[in-house]
Amino acid sequence: MYNESVSARLATLAKLKENTLPQFIDPIPADETLRAWLDAAGIPRFKANPTAQRGGGPCFYSVAAVEKLFRSRTLPGGAMQRARGPVMA
Repeated sequence: MYNESVSARLATLAKLKENTLPQFIDPIPADETLRAWLDAAGIPRFKANPTAQRGGGPCFYSVAAVEKLFRSRTLPGGAMQRARGPVMA
């Protein structure tokens, strides 16, 4: 269930997978897949040191933007079955 007390603004992909994404999807896809989804959705990335020649530290994503993306793309459990109607075997 969604935790209203979490107030993080930015999180690494590892922290998103640990805290935020389990509320929306299960199983959680690989890091490469998540990066591709977030890039395709236009979720901005932030670096701890954007002026670094190489690397610049971990990459952070906006938690609010990630939550908004997954809220708009996922349905509550069982919603698809209810929408399809009863399955006749």
